[in-house]
Amino acid sequence: MSISTVSLFPTLNENLDKLDKRGKIQLLEEKHKPLFKKEGINGPPKFIPRMAYYNEGEKIISLYPSEIIGGQDIYTEFVSKEYYPEDKERKLYKWVFNADFEIEYKTSNPHPVTGDKRYMIPVDELIKVAELHENQNIIDHFDAEPSAGTDVPYADMTLRDYAAIQLKTPCSNKKWLNEIINKTK
Repeated sequence: MSISTVSLFPTLNENLDKLDKRGKIQLLEEKHKPLFKKEGINGPPKFIPRMAYYNEGEKIISLYPSEIIGGQDIYTEFVSKEYYPEDKERKLYKWVFNADFEIEYKTSNPHPVTGDKRYMIPVDELIKVAELHENQNIIDHFDAEPSAGTDVPYADMTLRDYAAIQLKTPCSNKKWLNEIINKTK
């Protein structure tokens, strides 16, 4: 365990020190229960904390075939080998199941003892679950029927508004549009 990991979560790490691997995973999972609920998961999620590392210049996590098979999305948190959180924000990530994982992802060298290979999943493909739901809240706001005078017709969009949307920069003269752009960053 690195010194920086110890200083991030002293109380959590003291609790993790007392647990076996399964207990550590359950304790880590506990923090993410509200997000699992938002994800609509009824029952235990497929939560597999993983170490994120660089391989050939790309940041990845690796998963064994037995962990991927089953057609379920996999949730993860970045941890050390000993299952200590490595992200001070303790973000929950989701890898959306890809049925073509066997042909789309590189594999590791075989494990020296078991011969097992792992599939290398780029961190760039992982979805930050909290951000997904923040963005969904913004989208849900637009699903409601607007009352008279609360929405602007598309024909009233200015070039500046269009640029703000495309550039994801709050440079519109419409305060509400700038707020939406800021929330989605």
